[in-house]
Amino acid sequence: MKNVSMVKEDYGQRIAQAPDDSEKSRLANEGGQALTKAVTDQGLSVEEYDEILRMAQYNPAVREKILKRIKN
Repeated sequence: MKNVSMVKEDYGQRIAQAPDDSEKSRLANEGGQALTKAVTDQGLSVEEYDEILRMAQYNPAVREKILKRIKN
């Protein structure tokens, strides 16, 4: 989650500073690939990552476990 958050922040800033729509589109595509890599580098598929986030959203016990791991 930390890696995904860092990629989102980095590309969000880069897209906001892009001079034109063409560059914004290119950066958005590049950012999407970087997000996928941040997830798959941890041994998860994007679908598994999304499912974990959905579970954390609706299950306080799962959310608490994730938050504890993030803090460590």
